[in-house]
Amino acid sequence: MTVEEFTAKLDGLGQQLSDPQSILTEVGTEIVNAMKAGAPVDTGALKNSISYTINDDTLSINMIYYGSFQNYGVKGTETGSPNPVQFGVSPRPASEPFFAFKTRRFGLNPRSFFNMDTITNQVAQAFLNTAQQL
Repeated sequence: MTVEEFTAKLDGLGQQLSDPQSILTEVGTEIVNAMKAGAPVDTGALKNSISYTINDDTLSINMIYYGSFQNYGVKGTETGSPNPVQFGVSPRPASEPFFAFKTRRFGLNPRSFFNMDTITNQVAQAFLNTAQQL
């Protein structure tokens, strides 16, 4: 590879990474499709609520508020003093392995349909693949 070819590849990579919308759109679609395929379905509200948004260079995965509870589980009050409830999607619950209700007697077993580490790796791999294709 000549210096000129190498420079051209670097320019191409710089252009791709300066506007990551297409990469984020592609990987966002893949993540949402995988989450919807694995989401537990009762009424379909959770599955139908899973989506993504892109703001500048940030990919956000969105779902109805109880998606994290479904994914990680919720401890009931029969197991002792409950832990505080943590809202929103985060890498880990406030107190593993379950979230907790304050007044609910029975908990909710985890029904995992997403993994934050897997999602993070999938996004990173999409950018790596783009760099390797140039």
